[in-house]
Amino acid sequence: MTTETGVYFRREDYASFWLRVLVDVTDFLVFVALCAVLTIPGMAIAPFNRTTMNLTLLIYVTIAFCYFVVLKRSRFRTLGYRLCRVRIVALNGQPPGHGALILRLMFGALAPLNWLDLIWLSSDIHRQALRDKFANTYVVKANAQAAGQGKVVFQYYFIALYNCLFREVVVDPEPGTGV
Repeated sequence: MTTETGVYFRREDYASFWLRVLVDVTDFLVFVALCAVLTIPGMAIAPFNRTTMNLTLLIYVTIAFCYFVVLKRSRFRTLGYRLCRVRIVALNGQPPGHGALILRLMFGALAPLNWLDLIWLSSDIHRQALRDKFANTYVVKANAQAAGQGKVVFQYYFIALYNCLFREVVVDPEPGTGV
């Protein structure tokens, strides 16, 4: 059995709390604007019934998937990520898969947890929010380069009365520091 390795970044290369808040607010506003532009004209024409509501919901889900999963994974990134000059990477330093981004998107539906999610990152060594922990991702500055590699281990956390097991990259201590 081989040991999996992952990358880590310097602490200042991870996106800070306020930068992440700005990214989230920007992307949420863009999402709302896209939804409004693509559905309000149709609502003025079509009768308001169950079919119209279902079609509108389908349009919202499609917009969310395309914006928060497909575009975020691409080299173009979302508007919030571009304006704040950050990108999302998996533990291996590559762009994350669609599954990981869908898992991160699901946290958006759990709006009350978003602040707990973001507050968590201020004390985390890799500045990972809870959605990043679950999805095995980092949000780093766009030009950040990996500071090193470490062994991927499983770490237990006790969060809001739940035991959680997350994959994490162990940061190797600096040579000669004895840490």
